[in-house]
Amino acid sequence: MALFALTAENVPRVFPPDVLARLRDALEIDPTVVAGSFTDPRVRDVLAGTEVLVTGWGCPTVDESVLDAAPKLRAILHSAGSVKGFTTPAVWERGIAVSSAADANALPVAEYTLAMILLAGKDLFVSRERLRAERVHPGWEIVPGIGNHGRRVGIIGASRIGRRLIELLRPFDLRPSLTDPYVDEAGAAALGGF
Repeated sequence: MALFALTAENVPRVFPPDVLARLRDALEIDPTVVAGSFTDPRVRDVLAGTEVLVTGWGCPTVDESVLDAAPKLRAILHSAGSVKGFTTPAVWERGIAVSSAADANALPVAEYTLAMILLAGKDLFVSRERLRAERVHPGWEIVPGIGNHGRRVGIIGASRIGRRLIELLRPFDLRPSLTDPYVDEAGAAALGGF
């Protein structure tokens, strides 16, 4: 038996009908029972037989009291990135298998970040507001200093997202600078010639 543990409004967003149907083919899970809190009496009853937690954004902390209430729990399947925000050492100490969608999540986040870098370098947001305020038709104009050519882009962390962003930045004439306490100068150079 499985249990959703995330913010209830995210269940249909993350698990639309076709995905939910595939999930229900693989797991016995009731989409009407969602653990937004592990203290809810209905959730506590389901926890007793839960073998798999399907988690996502808004998952409450999985601590010793939750694990005591879920003695059959053997896996946590996280439908988002990092599990650091809700797992505790007790999860690892009990040998519970934990997976996440961090790799799948990294690409769209890196793509969004790339788009924002390129748009910000073109000063799009300031231009949009100026055009709205002046109520003028956008025309061709030369604005000094706007563009991405040769600009420095700071990247904080060589995480999955950071590494994907570095890859996505390669075709552009930007100068990436990485800071990460776990990556030395040679490692940063190997990632993208910093």
